[in-house]
Amino acid sequence: MSGRVAVGVAVKAQGLKGEVRVRPWLDDVDDYAEIGEVFLASDPSRGLEIESFKKGGKGSVVWKFKGFDSLEAAEGLRGEVFLADRTLLPGPGEGVYYWEDLEGRDAVDESGRPLGRIVDMFGAGGNDVIVIRSPEGGELLIPAVREAVIRGEEGRWVFRPPEIADDQGEEEGRGEV
Repeated sequence: MSGRVAVGVAVKAQGLKGEVRVRPWLDDVDDYAEIGEVFLASDPSRGLEIESFKKGGKGSVVWKFKGFDSLEAAEGLRGEVFLADRTLLPGPGEGVYYWEDLEGRDAVDESGRPLGRIVDMFGAGGNDVIVIRSPEGGELLIPAVREAVIRGEEGRWVFRPPEIADDQGEEEGRGEV
């Protein structure tokens, strides 16, 4: 896969010299020290050169961008999503995927039965949840865990959806759900 990957969102300006506190979306905060330039999701042609990096409180990252020298300039980035070239980032490990690899792809179960299209992902406590919209407009929520996300193949993703009990709430060997 190529292109750019969303790596975080600007939370607020920090200090008076134009630094920006970023909520990171990569697992390892140290990976942010290797990124020298980011682009804005709202304007992907606009690159921002990173002048300095440091770790912030509560797992955040603080970037100082070249040409952003005041609190007001940094505050103008609040809410912006930052993209980095995939080549600058560590490759995702087994069982780890970037949102850009999933977004808009078809989803099927292990037997090849269509589930729908991947439309969203959100954080829910200990892990993310993938949202799949069926052709009928319903939504299937699948935890983004190794047991449920099986593999990517030929422009689609194969999932093992959580088991759903029948209408009576009973299956062989199980009680009500």
